[in-house]
Amino acid sequence: MRLNFIIRFLLPWAVMVILGVILFVLYVLSSAVSDVDRKRTELDLRQALTLNVQIDLDILRLRHRQLLIYDSLSSSTSRVDLLLEDIQYKFARFHTEDNFRAVRNSWNEKTQKIDDFKRQNSVLVNSIYHFINISNALSAAESKINNHQRIIINKMVRSILIFVSDQQLSMRDNAAEALYALFSTVDSYPPDVADRVKLLCEHGVKILDNHLPVQEIMEDIAKNSFVSDLSNAYAEFLEAFAKEEQKADNYRKLMTIFSLFMIIVVMAIVLRLQQIAQELLERNQFINNINKHLSEGVLSFDSLSRLSFANLRAEHFLGRGLEELIHQDWVDIFRFAEDPLNEPFKKAFENREHYEGEVWLLHASGDRYPALILGGPMPSVIGSFGVNSFGYVATFRDVTEQHEAQARLRLSAQVFESLSEGLVVTNSAGEIQMVNAAFSAITGYSEKEAIGNKPGALLASGQHGAEFYRDMWRALGKTDKWSGEIINRKKNGELYPEWLSITATRSRHSGKVQQFVALFTDVSVRKQAEEHIRRLSYYDPLTGLANRLLYGDRLENAIHQAHRNNELLAVIYLDLDRFKSVNDSLGHTAGDALLKLVSKRLIELMREGDTLARFGGDEFGMILNNIKDLKDVAVFARGILRTFVKPYELEGREIFCNTSVGIAIYPTDAERLEDLLKNADVALYRAKDSGRSNFKFFQESASKDFLAQLDLETALRHSVDRGELRLFYQPQVSSQTEKIYGVEALVRWQHPTLGLLPPDQFISIGENIGYIEKLGDWCLETACRQIVAWRAAKVPISRVAVNVSAKQLNNPKFMEKVMEIVRETGIETKYLELELTESSMTENPEKVMEIFSKLRATGIRVAIDDFGTGYSSLSYIARYPVDVLKIDKSFVQSIGEANDTSRVVKAIAMLAHSLSMEIVAEGVETEAQRDYLKSVGCELLQGFLYSKPVPREQLEQLKCVV
Repeated sequence: MRLNFIIRFLLPWAVMVILGVILFVLYVLSSAVSDVDRKRTELDLRQALTLNVQIDLDILRLRHRQLLIYDSLSSSTSRVDLLLEDIQYKFARFHTEDNFRAVRNSWNEKTQKIDDFKRQNSVLVNSIYHFINISNALSAAESKINNHQRIIINKMVRSILIFVSDQQLSMRDNAAEALYALFSTVDSYPPDVADRVKLLCEHGVKILDNHLPVQEIMEDIAKNSFVSDLSNAYAEFLEAFAKEEQKADNYRKLMTIFSLFMIIVVMAIVLRLQQIAQELLERNQFINNINKHLSEGVLSFDSLSRLSFANLRAEHFLGRGLEELIHQDWVDIFRFAEDPLNEPFKKAFENREHYEGEVWLLHASGDRYPALILGGPMPSVIGSFGVNSFGYVATFRDVTEQHEAQARLRLSAQVFESLSEGLVVTNSAGEIQMVNAAFSAITGYSEKEAIGNKPGALLASGQHGAEFYRDMWRALGKTDKWSGEIINRKKNGELYPEWLSITATRSRHSGKVQQFVALFTDVSVRKQAEEHIRRLSYYDPLTGLANRLLYGDRLENAIHQAHRNNELLAVIYLDLDRFKSVNDSLGHTAGDALLKLVSKRLIELMREGDTLARFGGDEFGMILNNIKDLKDVAVFARGILRTFVKPYELEGREIFCNTSVGIAIYPTDAERLEDLLKNADVALYRAKDSGRSNFKFFQESASKDFLAQLDLETALRHSVDRGELRLFYQPQVSSQTEKIYGVEALVRWQHPTLGLLPPDQFISIGENIGYIEKLGDWCLETACRQIVAWRAAKVPISRVAVNVSAKQLNNPKFMEKVMEIVRETGIETKYLELELTESSMTENPEKVMEIFSKLRATGIRVAIDDFGTGYSSLSYIARYPVDVLKIDKSFVQSIGEANDTSRVVKAIAMLAHSLSMEIVAEGVETEAQRDYLKSVGCELLQGFLYSKPVPREQLEQLKCVV
């Protein structure tokens, strides 16, 4: 059967081969010569002549260094060699090769000369380049040689380069002479320079020595007879070509007759081959269908280990198409990752052995993945005809999913054991199959004790009824999930709360429940934490009293109850007087102890059902329910005040601490919770304003005053940002010249609705709400910028005085802020004066003295305002470093009146002069006051006699300024 197939398959091909051989012979004889051969020969000859000209041009360009490499010359010479070989072969076909020997001989002579030229010229050009590079290096080392040496070197370099450029023999002698002159002085150079000079001289000698030989070789090349010999040989070739062309024409006629016969035979063979091709196509489609639908990749390698076949699945696994893979070496196909697990397969492939196992492969994207490979040797197609060689075939598939599944199983097992939550797995009947370590830790039952039992029988606490469990199983039946809090019992009998989540797992095929998985957590600690958090949220941690949040909840409930029962309700606010002094003097620990003692006393006053709360700091709140008469509230408030009369024992000291109480009544004062709290706060402030250690009921008028004050405070907080502040200036005039010397900057507030407000209506508010520092910074910066502008405009004002609050001095960064403003505005410190009231000196005298010293050290002047109104004026004034005393206007305005204070003014003047201080008198309104102040030596006067405080524009128009 095999022989029959061979005959059927090979016979048509054999007939076609025989006919083809005959036709081929006729074709060869008819095409032995054609005009194309002549044209090609002529074309080759012209190319050889063109390349010969190119060679001559390249030699000239190389000689003159227009061309730096010999690649073009070598390429042209090689191409001429090839063309001559081709031409010689064509001459031999027509038996005219003897005429070509002369061409060969002349060309060999020329190529020999070209090789001599390349060798000799390379030495020359190389020496020229080295010569130039060394000369450049010597130029860079000029600091190491003297001027004479530099001249000798430059002369030699220039003469050599001129000779190379002009190529005149007359220049050679000059170059040789300069070269000898340089070489004779080489020992006088530093060692490192001398080596370079020697090397420069050596290359100069090579340039001079190689010039003439190169020139002679070029002349020999130009005289070569290659062109004439080639032309003579071609003429003889044309005569022989004409004879052979006639013979070829006769064979063409014979080939035409045979071709007609062959067409008939070929048509019959083609029909038979179509039948065979159809059979092969059907078999090939069958094999391709199998390969396309295989889930494994299939690779076939030939005897040289190169890929000969790959199916679509293999292309997918490798990430490359068949066009990229085909004929690739097996190592390039697999791209093995560096892994010892791959060594067994490598050995099996190289030894053509069977293999089954896993390897690590690399996808074209660079991803590394595991693959299962089954491979073995396969006889090659050639081997079936007796050639002893083998290929290799391998099938493989990606097993990443299997690895990941195994990893998930291992991870699940690890997670199962490492979970801090208890985990129980039961069968569909609810019998325990598996528990983790956390289950045993929580319940006290070991795995051995638990398996086979039902969780309900093992852990049931008896705290839940049958309805609870029916709801649980009903939810599991509907959604396959249930979660909730449950009380269970440990092995030792202890009850504990747990959060339990149960999930039912069902069969994919039948849909029936196979297992239940229960995950639970002991929430005892969490519940304790929640209780602790609840207590922290609603109770004051220091005193244990209700905090503001719980107070609000209870008050809201109390309001609802009072509304239902038509009863009165009292909201009481109180805080401690002088509590801050206890904190500041004894510390916060003592302050906390005092708050605890206060809380105990207040608790003793409370009735059952009433509420006492601490809001924070020293603030407390009370709720009195079921009030029958307001007198009862007043009696209760007096009881609070009496409680504070008795001193507190604290750290061995008796501490007296009073309180102020504010009361608001529901529903007469307010019905809403927020309004009650606000009105109680208003009443508390009224109690404080009336002298402390007092209690007040809320009144509507007091509330309005309080709200107006609150609105004013809020507006003041925005005054700087909204640009509502104005700075007025009052001149300080010399008592001798009646001309302005300096000014005092006085702030005004342009309120959007109340108009222009003087400082006594808002400065104290700014101090109380902590806004005085921003106000003070604005005044200081604005005044400094103004004095800088005046100095630049040559306005005769030499000093600006700015008031500073005692609150500003308490800021640790007060000095830093002052100096920052000085730097930003560019004011010279000698033009700036800071005024502080005498009362500010008594609060913290040591700190104030330190600030005064630092200010004066920078050149800033310090003035004491309102001098004479304090309590310890004379005791402090002698100690402080002060530049200016300002006599308070109350003393100035009494001069010459019934309560004449002229002697006090004179005493102050004498005191200031004895301490080398300057005197400024405030409130000067009459000429008599002016004359007296001038007589006692008061240098500067300030008051309405000269001007009230005015804006900058009006100040510049005053008589004392112009």
